[in-house]
Amino acid sequence: MIYAICKALAYFLLRVLFGLRVEGAERVPKDGPVILASNHLSFLDPIAVGSVCPRPVAFIARADIFRYPVLSWLLPRVYAIPVERGTSDLGAVKAAIRALKEGLAFGIFPEGQRSRTGKLEPFKSGTASIAMRTGAKIVPVAITGSDKAWPVGHAPRLRRNIKVVFGDPITLPDKKLDHQGLEEVTRQLEAMVAALLPPEYVSKGNSAPVGS
Repeated sequence: MIYAICKALAYFLLRVLFGLRVEGAERVPKDGPVILASNHLSFLDPIAVGSVCPRPVAFIARADIFRYPVLSWLLPRVYAIPVERGTSDLGAVKAAIRALKEGLAFGIFPEGQRSRTGKLEPFKSGTASIAMRTGAKIVPVAITGSDKAWPVGHAPRLRRNIKVVFGDPITLPDKKLDHQGLEEVTRQLEAMVAALLPPEYVSKGNSAPVGS
């Protein structure tokens, strides 16, 4: 109930204040373990993705923000999972496994941090590793406009449109992947997110979509 209320309120506010739009939400599988892998531009990104995804989404969050009285009550009820600084990789894996086993979608930012340039940064292989361990499908997600709505190091700016686009899911092979296999899946995922983004969000170093 708390999650549903917060989701509806977040969607309303983002729609009114930032013109939030969504495409491809029907591509998110209705059941089974799912990882939503998105580019990362702003503090608004997990709120935007969660508010338009047809399934409840768990995201990891810095453990220190759970120490504030209101947030310590609210964040667990919207499926935020605390991860201590310096243990983010291991913490993300454990958090993802717990969330996926509980039937939630799990949201992750494979770049590892917000992009300071607005360009898509190289993806880390943790997302592919989590998918291999859990059997989850990976849905590529592209966010645009949140870098202008709430730029890194600045206050929010209203009337800057935000858009979330969901791509087609990736299903990993039914076998254990070695390091090279995980890297191949990671580059494929990065390319699929890049293909969903406008050119100004993609650097020359981002991989071309598989099969192009």
